Amino acid sequence: MKFRELYLDTTYVMPFFYLDIDVKGFSRTVYKEVIKSLERIHLSEISIIEAKAKSLRIGEKRSDTNKKFNEGLSVLSADEKVVIHGYRSMDDKKFNEFLPLGLDFFDAVILAQSCTVGNLLTEDSKLLHLKDIGVEIINWDALLERDGNRRQV
Repeated sequence: MKFRELYLDTTYVMPFFYLDIDVKGFSRTVYKEVIKSLERIHLSEISIIEAKAKSLRIGEKRSDTNKKFNEGLSVLSADEKVVIHGYRSMDDKKFNEFLPLGLDFFDAVILAQSCTVGNLLTEDSKLLHLKDIGVEIINWDALLERDGNRRQV
């Protein structure tokens, strides 16, 4: 069964800002198909901030990097299909529940926010090993298998 909505970890937000990601078998073409097939995509404001920091670290020409980032942010912000999550009290409650799991601070915030959707697309190995926490956590390969989007890239 395909997802109707999907919560994206920072790795999967970066392509919207023209940033490359290091995921085995990742294809921007297939990713675009997956995104188009969803009714809604969800992401955290924290992921946008992390992507901005990364874009500044790798930017060769800062003005080009800033322009591309701003373009991507404008598209995401204007798209009715995109839900950008800010940090709310219910996220903080879930964050506090996940604190004992030993996750990175930002991963714990994103995981807490993904509870409202019930799934999370990530490549983070700590997150992928979590079980029975109320969120289905999958990686790129699992998404393609589930959605029937397996392609040779």
